[in-house]
Amino acid sequence: MKAPRVLASTTSHKAEPLLQTLEVFARLGLCDIDLNLHHILEVGVPIDAIQQEVAARDLHIWGLAGGWCDFFEEPPNIDATFQSVDRQVRIAEAFGVTLLRLFFGRLKLEHYSDARRDALCANLLRLSDRHPRMRFNFENHDGASLRPEICADVLQRVHRPNIRMNFDPINFEKYAVSSLDAIRLLAPYVGHVHLKGLEDGEFCEFGVGDVDLAPVLDVLLASGYAGSFSVEYEGPFDKTLRLFESVKRARHALAIFN
Repeated sequence: MKAPRVLASTTSHKAEPLLQTLEVFARLGLCDIDLNLHHILEVGVPIDAIQQEVAARDLHIWGLAGGWCDFFEEPPNIDATFQSVDRQVRIAEAFGVTLLRLFFGRLKLEHYSDARRDALCANLLRLSDRHPRMRFNFENHDGASLRPEICADVLQRVHRPNIRMNFDPINFEKYAVSSLDAIRLLAPYVGHVHLKGLEDGEFCEFGVGDVDLAPVLDVLLASGYAGSFSVEYEGPFDKTLRLFESVKRARHALAIFN
């Protein structure tokens, strides 16, 4: 079997100029890219400039990390989310990308209810119908989405092949949720995976810190997962160095499991 694809995420470099970041990534051999849309949506970097840089550096964009959205909302507030996602889908189409990372929403756990669950499910079904060729992966990020059982229940109810889980084990661990227990529940729904580390309660590079993700990867790959992995670095040190080291560790770890 071929080892899973490991992507370098530009999320780590949102504060840096994107075109120069892509040049550095190429020089370091980080040629498979998960492109965060921050530079397009918030900074205004032209899509054609990114396309030219990608072509010149022989890079390949496999997925996009989208902007914030909130699918717990009801009309008319939900309209803003759909307008935002429509724009993100158009950007994905310009890059020839079908994988888009989104968020379930901002809802706090204490406000979660059957009614909010039903609103979320209805909105995800609407999204699936609206953009059937796009693969949407929803990340466990904060609030109600940090409960694996909630994510699994929603994805099981929606039951669409283009509505999947963006599984981030460290986002669970940061809030004292076992990523190993979470993957045992969520493995059937995972469409993409984020890799990073956690040390003393703060994000660090993949492969170091207090959380051993090897058992999580073992369960995930044993379940038949054949998707890609995006490596992020959100710690306080040099982001390029730490991302480079993290990607090397991820490639090595996944090659072993393969």
